[in-house]
Amino acid sequence: MRLVRLLLSMALAGSAAVGVQILLTDYWLWSAAPTHAYGLVLFVALDVALILGTLLGIGLTIFGAVSIAIIQLVAMLGDIGAGQPAGTPASAFRSYLLADTAYLELLSIQILIAMIAIGAWVLPHLHFHWPTSTRTVKR
Repeated sequence: MRLVRLLLSMALAGSAAVGVQILLTDYWLWSAAPTHAYGLVLFVALDVALILGTLLGIGLTIFGAVSIAIIQLVAMLGDIGAGQPAGTPASAFRSYLLADTAYLELLSIQILIAMIAIGAWVLPHLHFHWPTSTRTVKR
């Protein structure tokens, strides 16, 4: 379980780092859609809190990580679909987001975080359900 917590905290750190990079370099985000920027600030802060919780072994951090990752993933996909700032054509904003490497990287990291967190939650529950052919027998 330590390995899973380490992987999860590394993925969360990657998410926070890419989020900070976007916040520091995407000036158009701040001028055209400041509410989106403030939302990203919140997600970065939550990522940092979840990193600390994961490293300290707090039980609910895995559930928190999967919840925040899915919420951020849905919000980012919503931006692609209909999240353009006022006065910006939807197709232009969609093209802008899909051409932004950092945005796509952040989107991918959210999927990775969700997969790690779901795996960390499911794995202990599957322990007694492995097929008998894969069990090792001590003689």
